[in-house]
Amino acid sequence: MDNFFDIFKDWGGQVMAAMGILGGLWAYFRHDRKIKSQEKILNEFQIKQIEKEQAKEKMAKMKANIISNHKGTARIRFVNAGKANANNIRIEILTPEKEMEKIYYGANFGPYEVINPQSYREEKLFLCEGRPDTIEMKIIWDDEFQNNRSVILSVPF
Repeated sequence: MDNFFDIFKDWGGQVMAAMGILGGLWAYFRHDRKIKSQEKILNEFQIKQIEKEQAKEKMAKMKANIISNHKGTARIRFVNAGKANANNIRIEILTPEKEMEKIYYGANFGPYEVINPQSYREEKLFLCEGRPDTIEMKIIWDDEFQNNRSVILSVPF
Protein backbone atom coordinates (compact mmCIF):
# COMPACT_ATOMS: atom_id res chain seq x y z
CA MET A 1 0.00 0.00 0.00
CA ASP A 2 2.88 2.27 0.79
CA ASN A 3 4.23 1.58 -2.68
CA PHE A 4 0.94 2.80 -4.25
CA PHE A 5 1.15 6.14 -2.43
CA ASP A 6 4.71 6.60 -3.59
CA ILE A 7 3.73 5.96 -7.22
CA PHE A 8 0.71 8.26 -6.87
CA LYS A 9 2.86 10.97 -5.30
CA ASP A 10 5.43 10.67 -8.08
CA TRP A 11 3.05 10.31 -11.03
CA GLY A 12 -0.30 11.62 -9.82
CA GLY A 13 0.27 15.17 -11.08
CA GLN A 14 1.24 13.95 -14.54
CA VAL A 15 -1.72 11.55 -14.70
CA MET A 16 -4.14 14.31 -13.65
CA ALA A 17 -2.60 16.74 -16.19
CA ALA A 18 -2.86 14.12 -18.95
CA MET A 19 -6.50 13.46 -18.03
CA GLY A 20 -7.17 17.21 -18.10
CA ILE A 21 -5.58 17.53 -21.54
CA LEU A 22 -7.48 14.52 -22.89
CA GLY A 23 -10.76 15.87 -21.45
CA GLY A 24 -10.10 19.25 -23.05
CA LEU A 25 -9.34 17.65 -26.42
CA TRP A 26 -12.47 15.48 -26.17
CA ALA A 27 -14.62 18.55 -25.39
CA TYR A 28 -12.99 20.52 -28.24
CA PHE A 29 -13.58 17.82 -30.86
CA ARG A 30 -17.14 17.20 -29.63
CA HIS A 31 -17.93 20.92 -29.83
CA ASP A 32 -16.21 21.20 -33.23
CA ARG A 33 -18.32 18.33 -34.60
CA LYS A 34 -21.49 20.03 -33.34
CA ILE A 35 -20.48 23.37 -34.93
CA LYS A 36 -19.70 21.67 -38.26
CA SER A 37 -23.10 19.93 -38.34
CA GLN A 38 -24.80 23.28 -37.66
CA GLU A 39 -22.75 24.93 -40.43
CA LYS A 40 -23.82 22.17 -42.82
CA ILE A 41 -27.50 22.77 -41.97
CA LEU A 42 -27.09 26.54 -42.39
CA ASN A 43 -25.28 26.11 -45.72
CA GLU A 44 -28.04 23.84 -47.02
CA PHE A 45 -30.65 26.38 -45.91
CA GLN A 46 -28.79 29.23 -47.63
CA ILE A 47 -28.46 27.20 -50.83
CA LYS A 48 -32.22 26.51 -50.81
CA GLN A 49 -32.93 30.23 -50.27
CA ILE A 50 -30.65 31.18 -53.17
CA GLU A 51 -32.32 28.58 -55.42
CA LYS A 52 -35.77 29.94 -54.51
CA GLU A 53 -34.65 33.49 -55.26
CA GLN A 54 -33.19 32.41 -58.60
CA ALA A 55 -36.48 30.67 -59.46
CA LYS A 56 -38.44 33.84 -58.57
CA GLU A 57 -36.24 35.80 -60.98
CA LYS A 58 -37.48 33.52 -63.77
CA MET A 59 -41.18 33.76 -62.85
CA ALA A 60 -43.92 36.01 -64.12
CA LYS A 61 -46.85 36.50 -61.76
CA MET A 62 -50.14 37.27 -63.46
CA LYS A 63 -52.98 39.12 -61.75
CA ALA A 64 -56.15 40.84 -62.90
CA ASN A 65 -58.27 43.66 -61.57
CA ILE A 66 -61.27 45.59 -62.78
CA ILE A 67 -61.38 49.37 -62.77
CA SER A 68 -65.03 50.46 -62.81
CA ASN A 69 -66.29 53.74 -64.19
CA HIS A 70 -69.61 55.17 -63.08
CA LYS A 71 -71.24 55.21 -66.53
CA GLY A 72 -71.63 51.49 -67.19
CA THR A 73 -68.11 50.91 -68.46
CA ALA A 74 -65.09 49.32 -66.88
CA ARG A 75 -61.62 48.17 -67.79
CA ILE A 76 -60.13 44.82 -66.94
CA ARG A 77 -56.38 44.99 -66.42
CA PHE A 78 -54.10 41.95 -66.72
CA VAL A 79 -50.94 42.71 -64.73
CA ASN A 80 -47.58 40.95 -64.66
CA ALA A 81 -46.44 41.47 -61.05
CA GLY A 82 -43.47 39.12 -61.45
CA LYS A 83 -39.82 39.62 -62.35
CA ALA A 84 -39.79 37.96 -65.79
CA ASN A 85 -41.70 38.34 -69.05
CA ALA A 86 -45.01 36.51 -69.31
CA ASN A 87 -45.28 35.05 -72.81
CA ASN A 88 -48.19 33.54 -74.72
CA ILE A 89 -50.83 34.72 -72.22
CA ARG A 90 -54.21 33.04 -72.60
CA ILE A 91 -57.33 33.88 -70.62
CA GLU A 92 -60.24 31.50 -70.10
CA ILE A 93 -63.49 32.85 -68.64
CA LEU A 94 -64.82 30.37 -66.08
CA THR A 95 -67.95 32.33 -65.14
CA PRO A 96 -70.95 30.61 -66.79
CA GLU A 97 -71.98 32.11 -70.14
CA LYS A 98 -75.48 32.87 -68.83
CA GLU A 99 -74.02 35.19 -66.17
CA MET A 100 -71.65 36.84 -68.66
CA GLU A 101 -74.56 37.94 -70.90
CA LYS A 102 -74.77 41.22 -68.95
CA ILE A 103 -71.11 42.05 -69.63
CA TYR A 104 -70.08 42.99 -73.15
CA TYR A 105 -66.48 42.63 -74.19
CA GLY A 106 -64.52 41.81 -77.30
CA ALA A 107 -64.56 38.29 -78.70
CA ASN A 108 -62.02 37.21 -76.08
CA PHE A 109 -59.43 38.62 -73.74
CA GLY A 110 -56.03 38.05 -75.32
CA PRO A 111 -54.17 36.10 -76.30
CA TYR A 112 -51.25 38.41 -75.67
CA GLU A 113 -47.81 37.69 -77.01
CA VAL A 114 -45.94 39.20 -74.05
CA ILE A 115 -46.53 41.27 -70.92
CA ASN A 116 -43.31 42.63 -69.46
CA PRO A 117 -42.64 42.71 -65.71
CA GLN A 118 -44.64 45.39 -63.88
CA SER A 119 -46.65 46.09 -67.06
CA TYR A 120 -50.23 45.37 -68.02
CA ARG A 121 -52.77 45.00 -70.82
CA GLU A 122 -56.30 46.37 -70.63
CA GLU A 123 -59.61 45.53 -72.26
CA LYS A 124 -62.86 47.51 -72.11
CA LEU A 125 -66.04 46.12 -70.61
CA PHE A 126 -69.60 47.41 -71.03
CA LEU A 127 -71.79 46.58 -68.06
CA CYS A 128 -75.55 46.10 -67.80
CA GLU A 129 -77.88 45.80 -64.82
CA GLY A 130 -77.90 42.34 -63.27
CA ARG A 131 -74.29 41.52 -64.05
CA PRO A 132 -72.39 39.21 -61.68
CA ASP A 133 -70.33 40.71 -58.85
CA THR A 134 -67.19 38.87 -59.96
CA ILE A 135 -65.67 37.31 -63.04
CA GLU A 136 -64.02 33.92 -62.59
CA MET A 137 -61.09 33.36 -64.94
CA LYS A 138 -58.03 31.28 -65.54
CA ILE A 139 -54.87 32.95 -66.82
CA ILE A 140 -52.31 30.68 -68.48
CA TRP A 141 -48.83 31.84 -69.50
CA ASP A 142 -45.28 30.76 -70.22
CA ASP A 143 -42.18 32.20 -68.58
CA GLU A 144 -38.51 31.29 -68.10
CA PHE A 145 -39.41 29.12 -65.10
CA GLN A 146 -42.06 26.92 -66.73
CA ASN A 147 -44.52 26.69 -69.63
CA ASN A 148 -48.29 26.65 -69.07
CA ARG A 149 -48.22 28.15 -65.61
CA SER A 150 -51.68 29.20 -64.51
CA VAL A 151 -53.71 30.94 -61.86
CA ILE A 152 -57.47 30.92 -61.23
CA LEU A 153 -58.84 34.27 -60.12
CA SER A 154 -62.14 35.65 -58.92
CA VAL A 155 -61.97 39.31 -59.96
CA PRO A 156 -64.50 41.58 -58.23
CA PHE A 157 -66.10 44.68 -59.75
